[in-house]
Amino acid sequence: MDNTINKRVILAIKEFLPEGTNAAHLLMDLLSLGKESVYRRMRGEIEFTLDEMIKITNRFGISIDDIIASGKITSKWAILNLDTLVTYENYTEQYCERLKEYLAIFQKMQSAKRANISTASNAIPISFLFLYKKLSQFRHYKWHYLKRGAKPNFAFSSMVLPDEIIKIEKHFAEESNKVPMKTIVIDEDIFLCIIRDIRFFYSQQLITKMEMLELKQELLELVSLIELVVETGSFYAGNSMMIYLSKINIDGIYHNIEYDNEELCFQGTFYMDLICFNNVKFFKKQKEWIDLLKRFSILLTQSGDRQQLEFFENQRLLINSLE
Repeated sequence: MDNTINKRVILAIKEFLPEGTNAAHLLMDLLSLGKESVYRRMRGEIEFTLDEMIKITNRFGISIDDIIASGKITSKWAILNLDTLVTYENYTEQYCERLKEYLAIFQKMQSAKRANISTASNAIPISFLFLYKKLSQFRHYKWHYLKRGAKPNFAFSSMVLPDEIIKIEKHFAEESNKVPMKTIVIDEDIFLCIIRDIRFFYSQQLITKMEMLELKQELLELVSLIELVVETGSFYAGNSMMIYLSKINIDGIYHNIEYDNEELCFQGTFYMDLICFNNVKFFKKQKEWIDLLKRFSILLTQSGDRQQLEFFENQRLLINSLE
């Protein structure tokens, strides 16, 4: 590393700083350094340590590889804070903050000249799931159950969602589904996964019969909603939502977001989190992967063929097995 790297780091920081923010003061807080130590780094008298570089790149969503290799900043992620994943201790605050970051992206996409979300998923997309109170509650419950060490006395009824989470999830679903163009490749077993989970917790007497029937009813409503979107080709008037059914298993959750000159890439992890990548090459690789899954899929949207009818019939039969 030389002074050129220091200059590149400072340049990247200044590019992503909100207007009026003092870079030196921010680095003092971020790196736990005194004023003089920070200014010596900014002047190139002292090199940033590797640990300091990691803190800076994580704070601003900058690719350290790109800075070291060429000095070029290939993605602008100023609105994303990727310091940590959601933790149990600060769950509500961190979870809501993460959704606010995504909301900012969706709102920018609605006014962009070019905007598209491409998704491949082996689980029910949260933009649909968040529309249903009990299903969303169950999603949170499973995460908390696992994080608590699978304690047998933690019942589903104990999982009370704060109003803040309920409100922001509803807002997330609304804004996400307003994006001008969405392409979603779903796995044939997206409902099977959550049904298995419901059955497990019911077998452990952590979900009551009534609660299971409430979840069942919302799943049936969700199937009808997806079927309506498939028939019309849109969620809101004026936007496009193309849904594909993969004929091979999808091994995870992948999202690619494009708007104007931005290219953002996400992968699902740890059930409640999304890992974000700000690397152009990685974005292109994931885009290729989603496109490959589309090649081994059938288009459900406005197809009206036998496979479309069979898919929704099979999902209802599966859901109705919850008794």
